[in-house]
Amino acid sequence: MKQQNTHYLYLLFLISFSFNISAQDYTLKINSKKEKEIDVLEKIEYTQKHLDSISIKTELSKISNYLKKIGYFTNTIDSLNKNKNTYTAYFSLNKKISNATIKTSPTSLLEFKGLKINDNQFNIPIEKLESTLTQFSKELDNKGLSFSKVQLKNIELKNDTLFANLTIHQSKKRKINRIILKGYEEFPKSFIKHYLKIKKGDLFSQKKINNTSNILQNLNFVKEIKPPEVLFTTDSTLIYIYLKKLQNNSFDGLINFTTKENGGVLFTGHLDLKLNNILNSGESFNLYWNSIGDERQEFNISTKIPYIFNTIISPEIAFSIYKQDSTFLNTKFDLKLTHNLSTKLKLGATYNSESSENLKEHLNNNIKTYKNYFLGLILLYNIPKNDFFYNDKFNISINPAFGKRKAENLNSTQFKITATTSYLWDLNSRSSFFIKNNTGYLNSDDILENELFRIGGSNTIRGFNEQSIFTNNFTYFNLEYRYLTSSQSYLYTITDFGRVKTNLDSRNLIGLGIGYLFTTNNSQINLNLVTGKSSSQDFIPKESKLSISWKSFF
Repeated sequence: MKQQNTHYLYLLFLISFSFNISAQDYTLKINSKKEKEIDVLEKIEYTQKHLDSISIKTELSKISNYLKKIGYFTNTIDSLNKNKNTYTAYFSLNKKISNATIKTSPTSLLEFKGLKINDNQFNIPIEKLESTLTQFSKELDNKGLSFSKVQLKNIELKNDTLFANLTIHQSKKRKINRIILKGYEEFPKSFIKHYLKIKKGDLFSQKKINNTSNILQNLNFVKEIKPPEVLFTTDSTLIYIYLKKLQNNSFDGLINFTTKENGGVLFTGHLDLKLNNILNSGESFNLYWNSIGDERQEFNISTKIPYIFNTIISPEIAFSIYKQDSTFLNTKFDLKLTHNLSTKLKLGATYNSESSENLKEHLNNNIKTYKNYFLGLILLYNIPKNDFFYNDKFNISINPAFGKRKAENLNSTQFKITATTSYLWDLNSRSSFFIKNNTGYLNSDDILENELFRIGGSNTIRGFNEQSIFTNNFTYFNLEYRYLTSSQSYLYTITDFGRVKTNLDSRNLIGLGIGYLFTTNNSQINLNLVTGKSSSQDFIPKESKLSISWKSFF
């Protein structure tokens, strides 16, 4: 009788509400005439502000269903009172059911993990009943029985216990017969197999198919047009994936030509080229060149080929040349072989070798010609934020390595480790806080100047000249407060600080400044102005570093 009264109350409420056509907010409150029930209702989180009657009715239905989940199966709404723009719903919770006793079938294929089965039945708190039944459905889905039904029958309520029989109607086991790409048919097949982890012959799992959308968001060269669809026929299961290829290549460069005193031509400037997925294999190719006259020159080239030859291995190869004025020239080769343990976690092995040539043998310095090599392990863990700027929510990279160096009378066994960690914390819809740490350490009996880490500049600790700080032991933090001025631009503060050590001394470094990153058409411009200081000097505003990065996307 009470349930019929509830329906009439809803009907009267809808009729009265339809006469109020003004656009305004209405407040919903829930209450009870019993003190004990009020304590229960006050703990429920629900939406109080509403625009219309449909929204309020939906919210009351959600509240009633929640009460059933926690054991109040016979709860009712006794009345719904209006006072100006406030509506108060009075609930009667009635008797609470605290436990559930469920009978199972001895022939069930389910594994009742974490449940004590006695005489083909188990007992659980009523609050866990729904999640337990959901877990049973997921287990059947993982076994390819996606259309199986899990039901409770012969339900009885006695005292504070619910009694029921668990029945399972198992569907036909289905396997994936074909995966069809729509929109971007050249999407690399190796990514379907090793990254999305779905392939022909796999047991069909709706959970795995649904998860495909989340995984695809981590790739910067493709966009999902709409969620995957499944076509079931009598004897086949077809998966349709709808994709669009993204152009994510970038170029940033400026080259100047000047004449040397001897009449030769001197190239200065920089060039940063990044090509992604131009061969439709998910590969990346990077080329970087930077020259500051005769003072410093650097050239880097690298490539990464995911799942090479359709295997689980992704190699990354890099080659670099660095020349420091006329004192030394370093040539370095890097190789990484990584394996995706999951979409977020990678584990791999690293090898790098470096040869350095002393260009001025007769100078009395700590620069010598040498060759070295290192073997190590690398761990990468990454959670993308999937925003417009391709930021990472969390990122960590650790690369310890052991090696040997051969130099004239200075052969040595060495240990090196580099680590990078970053986190982007969203304060609200517009503000965020970014923190990043870089740490490096080189241990050796004798350390040469031309084998030290080189830091400083826009990509490391800002406010100092590029790669002007030589150290065998460093750690520094990059802190930024970011404020979105639009969906494609943000202002940010710069607070960089760190500590560097060598065998001779140690210094504290700090850089303070402000920047602005914005996108216009197919370009991204990043401007920042930073002043740096070390332990031995004060801030000198006129020596502030202005950095301008202009990336063109194509």
